[in-house]
Amino acid sequence: MARTHSADANLNRAAHQLPRSDLRVAQMVGRSFRCGIHARREKSEIAWSFAWQEIAGVMGSQAADRLFKALGGFVASVDAAAARKIEVLPKGCPGLCRDECLAVSIIAASQLGVCPAMRACIFALIENGEVESCVRSAAEFSDALSETGYTLPADVVCNALALMPYRAGRTHPNA
Repeated sequence: MARTHSADANLNRAAHQLPRSDLRVAQMVGRSFRCGIHARREKSEIAWSFAWQEIAGVMGSQAADRLFKALGGFVASVDAAAARKIEVLPKGCPGLCRDECLAVSIIAASQLGVCPAMRACIFALIENGEVESCVRSAAEFSDALSETGYTLPADVVCNALALMPYRAGRTHPNA
């Protein structure tokens, strides 16, 4: 059964309250994750260049070079560990979908050292208890982002339980 995702209204409202530079970095993380997932599926170097361009457009080419390898590791670990197909919006779409928002939340929680939130978001994203490779790759990506002088705000760390699909064992419909 295929799920379709649209941009989450609550996350979009929160995004409009962030300072512009923080919003651009959060969007860059989500959209570069999207480009990376598309690149893995297409097995295309050209598709990976879109991920690099997404980063370079916000941070410049030197920072993009530093972040690109860490992004690739994060995307690969999430895609490999996922118990389902990671869903992303088509290239060029504005906003972020559920899985892209969770990826941003994972990196923000890692940067902020909020391990329980990061693990919960990873579990919500991959729907699999094998989170260790994702924890390591998220730490590498968040460290690389910090080294470039950018920190994601705490506002983008979402309530992972609220984003869990109903079939994933939630017992309360409003959890």
